[in-house]
Amino acid sequence: MLAGGAWVRFRSAHSSGTAADLVAPAAQGRPVPDVTARDAFVESGAVRITLSISPRPPVGFEHLRVRVRVDAAKELPASAARPVVLDGGEVTFEMAMPMGDHRYTLVRAEDGWWQADVVLPSCGSGDLRWSALVDAVVAGTRRTAKFQFDLQRPKE
Repeated sequence: MLAGGAWVRFRSAHSSGTAADLVAPAAQGRPVPDVTARDAFVESGAVRITLSISPRPPVGFEHLRVRVRVDAAKELPASAARPVVLDGGEVTFEMAMPMGDHRYTLVRAEDGWWQADVVLPSCGSGDLRWSALVDAVVAGTRRTAKFQFDLQRPKE
């Protein structure tokens, strides 16, 4: 959404459900977890960082809710993990072609989730692949996780 020539960033404290159908990242050196079709997670130290987006598929220039959950005890199944508090959590979006600053602060939501409501532009060159970089301090340690997704072109 454009307002006065600048992107308007929506922030909300409402959550919509829990993570389901998680995809674990491949071993180091393999592709970045893709959240286009379902939630995915990255293990960083002793925590699991999960990223969820809705709606699916995400569409350019339309509202997109990004949810992040950081859980302790990565060896536990997702249903038994314990959420931990983020300090200064942000999610930043970028793609191969410079598309401007798309950095959003994560705000506390329900059930251990943190979220940001965003609007991302659709690239005129035809590139649809975006990266999402989650960055926060967890229990005094900076944690970062990278995910990717394909943004659909808006309907004309």
